[in-house]
Amino acid sequence: MRSLAILLLFGMVSAADVIHLKNGETITTEIDALTDKIISFSQRSSVGSASRTLPVEQVEYVEFGFDPGEEGVFQRLETADMATLEKWWNAYFSHLHRPRSRTAAYGIALANALIAQESESSRKRGLALFDRIAARAWSDEDVASAKQGRLQALIILGELETAREEAAALASKTEDPDLLIEVKYLLARADFEKLKALQKEHPRWVEDDEVRPERNELYHNIIDQFLWPYLFHATREEAAARGLAAAAEAYAFAGEPELSQKSLVDLATLYPEYENKSPPSETVNP
Repeated sequence: MRSLAILLLFGMVSAADVIHLKNGETITTEIDALTDKIISFSQRSSVGSASRTLPVEQVEYVEFGFDPGEEGVFQRLETADMATLEKWWNAYFSHLHRPRSRTAAYGIALANALIAQESESSRKRGLALFDRIAARAWSDEDVASAKQGRLQALIILGELETAREEAAALASKTEDPDLLIEVKYLLARADFEKLKALQKEHPRWVEDDEVRPERNELYHNIIDQFLWPYLFHATREEAAARGLAAAAEAYAFAGEPELSQKSLVDLATLYPEYENKSPPSETVNP
């Protein structure tokens, strides 16, 4: 996959690749080419170099060595700039579906960076990237992360009803508590934006017999979803703290200052290390 001559010329050395075979053997080597049918690699010794090719059906998985400068980026994906993430995503994107591939991690970090941009085109590209990862990634964990990212992107793009429907569907299909916590949080965020829009459209909702029940149901669902990790998974401290902060925000919006203050007191008392670390509300396109 890399030209050893070029790397040596510039004083750079890549870590070795490791091919794990289905028979239990491993081959430490430099991979020259990898497709869905064959894998070609070079093995060097004191007497020279030999190239070999194996059918992929004999391979359990491939452990790619880090290229020069790559490992530091991979260990700190959250702080990497978009150009760097784009570079490594492009380098590995053809391996997205392969077992143990690092591709999805680069793609998810890049997609998160894209949806954080102000331009709608960047956010839509981030959404498309999450969709691609969810459809092709080998790891269930990566697929789940991509689906969460898709929900975040939909909320930011203002596609709140779609986000809500997909979040509800995803919540109904999983028993993984960590995934469920994230989905419920995103569902509450989508509902909170819907509540804001509803009250803006109907400023006298209290007097409207048709709108008031809808508004009240939405509001109570939002609070229930935000407080769910605090009430049922309190040991997941970061999620519980985030939910308390979000509930305080929702209470304040709804004109419930005492309940808002109580949530903030609980946050400061139970999770003081997270008191000032709760993420801000997502920015939604008008």
